[in-house]
Amino acid sequence: MKYLLETVIWLLLLLKSTDQSDLNIAIIGGGIGGTSCAYFLKEIFKDLVNLDIYEGNKVGGRLATVIMSDGNEYETGGSVIHQRNKYMSDFVSYLGLQKRKSVFKNERLGLHNGKDFDFIENDNYYINLMNILWRYGYSIKRLQEFINSMLDKFERIYELQTKGLSYDSTYDLLTAMDPSFVNYLNISVRDAYLKEEHFSESLITELVQASLRVNYGQNTNVHEFVGSVSMAGMDGSLWSVKGGNKRVVEKLLEKSKAHLVPEYVVQITKNNDSYTLLTNFKKKATYDYVVFAAPLAENQKVPITFSNMPLALNKVGKYHQTVSTLVVGEMKRTQFSSISDDLLPITIISNNENEFFNSISNVEGVNETGSLNVWKIFSQHPLSNNQIDHLFENVSDVKVVDWLAYPHYKVPTESQSFHIADRLYHINAIEWAASAMEMSCIGAKNVALLIKKHFYSNELNETTKWSHMEL
Repeated sequence: MKYLLETVIWLLLLLKSTDQSDLNIAIIGGGIGGTSCAYFLKEIFKDLVNLDIYEGNKVGGRLATVIMSDGNEYETGGSVIHQRNKYMSDFVSYLGLQKRKSVFKNERLGLHNGKDFDFIENDNYYINLMNILWRYGYSIKRLQEFINSMLDKFERIYELQTKGLSYDSTYDLLTAMDPSFVNYLNISVRDAYLKEEHFSESLITELVQASLRVNYGQNTNVHEFVGSVSMAGMDGSLWSVKGGNKRVVEKLLEKSKAHLVPEYVVQITKNNDSYTLLTNFKKKATYDYVVFAAPLAENQKVPITFSNMPLALNKVGKYHQTVSTLVVGEMKRTQFSSISDDLLPITIISNNENEFFNSISNVEGVNETGSLNVWKIFSQHPLSNNQIDHLFENVSDVKVVDWLAYPHYKVPTESQSFHIADRLYHINAIEWAASAMEMSCIGAKNVALLIKKHFYSNELNETTKWSHMEL
C-alpha cells in the first residue's frame, strides 16, 4: 500500500510538471564554479531549467590568460590540475579538449632562502632521490604516504555525489569524505605535521612552506587541510588544458546552454519564493533560485547589497592578494649565483617571506609553444620596475594581473554554509577548506544537488496537497 501511494504521488507530480512553468536560476560568476554548476543543473533538470550566468568580466574568472609579445598565450591564473581530479579530467574528455603535460619549460625546482638555495633538484633521478633522502630523511616518504592516504579519502566524495547526496555546510561535506578532515581545519599544517605526524622541521620549513608560497602565497600557519591539498600539487602528477584552462569554462557554458549576461549583480532583493537581481546597468530580473559562484568576502571585488532578507548575511574573512607578472626577458644569473648555465631555466620558490617574490617559473604557452624567455612571477604586491630589473635583463614585455586569488586562511576555520538562505546558495563556501579548480567543481555539484533536493521536495509537498484536493 505504501509503495502504491508513493507511485500515485509521483505520477501526479509528473502530470503536474507537464503544465508547469520553467525553472529560472541565476548564477553569479562565470568561472569554473559557475559554469560547472550550470552544466550540472542542466544535467539534472534538462529542458525544465532556464539558466542565466552573470559575469561582468571575462568568462573564466580566475582561469585567465594573456598574450605576450612573442604572440603566444600564457596562463596567469590557475595553471595546474592534479591527475586524480576526476571532474576536471572528465570535463576535458567529454568536452573534446586535450591535456598538456608540460606546464613549465623546466620543472627543476630550486628552494631559495633569500641568499642561497637550500635545495635544487637534479636531472638524474637516482642522484635526486639520494639528495632528497639526505636532506629530508624518511619523513619525505611518510609525507608522500600521508598525502596519498588523504587523497584516497578525498575521492569518496565522487561516489557520494554520484548517489545524489548533498551537504549544507563545508563541515558536513568534509565529514562525509572522512570524519578526521574537520579536525584538519582547526590546526595549522605546521603544528599538525610537526607534533602529530612528526615530520622533520626542515621538511616543513622548506618543502611544505614552498608549496604554500607558490600555490597560496601564504605560510605554514594555514590549516592542515589546505596545506595538505597544496602538498598534493607538488608531486609532479600535474597537467593543464591545451589552449588554456579557461577552455573548460567556455565549453561548459556552451554545453549548459546558459545565457551569459555580461553585467555585474549589485543588489539582490528577496521576494516570497524568488529573488530579484539588479545589475550595474540598472536591469532587473527575477529567479526561483540564485547561486553565488563568486566570493562573498569582506574585500570582494564587486560589493552586493541584500534587501528584504530575514537575516543579515555575514561576509566571511578576506581573500588574499596575489600578483601574477609575466616577463619576456633573460634571467640575471648573477642574482642566483649558485645556478650554473646548465641548470637554467629553473623554477625558483622563495621561502623567505621578506623577499619581494614568491616564485619565478619559466613557462610554456598554452598551445605548447612560446620562447624560452617567458617567465611568470608570483608576488604579494605589484613589482616595481627596479624589482623586475633586479631579476631580468633584455626585457621586451611585461604583463601584470593583480587578483584576489583565494581566501586568507586562518586557524581555526569555521564551517561555511552552501545554503545561505532559502533558495540562495554559495559555491565558494568550499574555498575556505581549500581553493582549487576541482574543489570549485565539487562545490558546484553539491549546490546543484541541494537545489534538486529542495525543488523536488517542494514539488512533492505541493503535489501531495494538490492530490488530496483532487481526491
